[in-house]
Amino acid sequence: MQTTRDSTAAPKRAPLQPEQVFFNDPALDRLLGMVMTLSAEVWVLSDRLKSIEHLLDGKGVITRADIDTYQPDAAAAQALAEDRSSFAKALMDHVISRQQSRGA
Repeated sequence: MQTTRDSTAAPKRAPLQPEQVFFNDPALDRLLGMVMTLSAEVWVLSDRLKSIEHLLDGKGVITRADIDTYQPDAAAAQALAEDRSSFAKALMDHVISRQQSRGA
């Protein structure tokens, strides 16, 4: 016997977890979340731009497929990893520095 799924039934969701709190003001926590989300998007764009630049250096003319299927060689992957680490460190230094200034 075959059953059909009711398309109007709401999907079951996991119960909400307590919100992570880093600051006394919840607006600051949400702002930090927004900054982190935007930072992740900036990194994705930066990574894609570096891939495009690398492909252009090698081929001169590229297609969208070239970009979407690009796999960096070991040296380029290492450079991207170092760039990503530097980006994350620069981003997080602003969060950590306040704790460090308090002697934590």
